[in-house]
Amino acid sequence: MAHTALNDDEIKEYFDTPDELQKKIKTLAQFIRDSKHFVVYTGAGISTSAGINDFRGPTGVWTAQARGIVLPRPTVQNPEPTLTHMAYVELMKRNILKFLVSQNCDGLHLKSGIAPDRIAELHGNANCEACAKCGKIYYRQKRVSGYEHRTWLTGNKCTVPDCDGRLRCTTVAFTQSMPDVCLNKAIHESQICDLSLCMGTSMRVSPACTLPCMNLQGGQKMVIVNLQKTPYDGRCALRIFARCDDVMSMVMQELNLTIPPYVDLKLWSDEQWMKDFEKNWPFRTAGDKGWFSGEI
Repeated sequence: MAHTALNDDEIKEYFDTPDELQKKIKTLAQFIRDSKHFVVYTGAGISTSAGINDFRGPTGVWTAQARGIVLPRPTVQNPEPTLTHMAYVELMKRNILKFLVSQNCDGLHLKSGIAPDRIAELHGNANCEACAKCGKIYYRQKRVSGYEHRTWLTGNKCTVPDCDGRLRCTTVAFTQSMPDVCLNKAIHESQICDLSLCMGTSMRVSPACTLPCMNLQGGQKMVIVNLQKTPYDGRCALRIFARCDDVMSMVMQELNLTIPPYVDLKLWSDEQWMKDFEKNWPFRTAGDKGWFSGEI
């Protein structure tokens, strides 16, 4: 929201020099090699190269609202995962990256090929609906639209026999409670993390901003990649001021790994993937009413 926009000093972007960046990339690559439980935390900044606005950058959604500026309509109708998204896929495929925690609801992580049980999408997923009555979740081919913004009702009904519950959009707004199952999973992974990499986030939204540093006293290293300064810069082992795609491209090269191209997996048509999603994607406890107005 507009009241969460940054002031003129906070919004300023910084860039490491090429020499500084190269040295930092080598350090980050070594951190990754040495890690045992590497977790990535992502914000809106990793999706800007896909044509999706961030929130608190110079041209962010909340920045524009605070300044009374009307942003042009997005020109990309079907955003695709970025180089950064695909780098995570390769790192996870090789079991280097153990888990991913995201504040993004754009759905690009799942679309890229990240397994549903290896991610906690703290702010929901725009392609997903859920039944508050029985807890069943549904993945859709396209973004869920046309929902009511107080009840979050989409107009669809649950298909579980004898349930007939009403489906709701899963994205999380400022007035809603966090998805408890998802948050608990993220907390667990954060407590055993020994290397946290925060990318494209201003680290100002709680509780997401507190997760990457939960295990610092246990020897965890925290790395922050963001063009703007964050309130947690003084606590990290490495601070990088560069664009996410540039950083991940250089890191993967340093690790001798190839970033795979994005291929549309058509997840909604994959019967086995849909079963895995329904079983493993962490969201909310059945019966939870803290995320909408009205009755179940």
